[in-house]
Amino acid sequence: MSRFHIGPRVDAFRDVLAFTGRHWSWQPARLAIIMIAMFACTLADVLTPLYTGRLVDAVANGAATEAVAWLAALAAFSMLIGLALGAIVMRHVAFICIIDLTLKMLCDISSDAFDRVQRFSTDWHANNFAGSTVRQITRGMGALDLLNNRSSSRCSPRSSCSSVRPCCSAGTGR
Repeated sequence: MSRFHIGPRVDAFRDVLAFTGRHWSWQPARLAIIMIAMFACTLADVLTPLYTGRLVDAVANGAATEAVAWLAALAAFSMLIGLALGAIVMRHVAFICIIDLTLKMLCDISSDAFDRVQRFSTDWHANNFAGSTVRQITRGMGALDLLNNRSSSRCSPRSSCSSVRPCCSAGTGR
């Protein structure tokens, strides 16, 4: 007897991810914009502590009358403001594109699903509850909406953060 029984759920997950990936592949430009925007947003979040440290160093090392210390502090503060605004704009662009991607995807899926249901015979429609079929289709659409939101907004920042963070801290010596 096998100790690790994977079960039939693996095939279900594989089928759902293949189905979702196929629908994502029909919108490569939106997907690219989402990934680039989320990467830029994560990059801004990763660079924020670097410029915060520069601001603290400029304030701690310079006297209040030194022009060089004021310029360094002002440059670091300006960069922090720019990073914050850039992160907000990029996050907004990413979420707008996620919404567009999801709406187009759900529109295609629902029209295809209802088209298939309408092709069934009259006997099938007479013997089955139409409300339960509609409920199953809408539950599937809700699940795909949640999958798009989770995978686009949560997975891409984590993967980009793991690739950006070592590059940023390599030059600082920290």
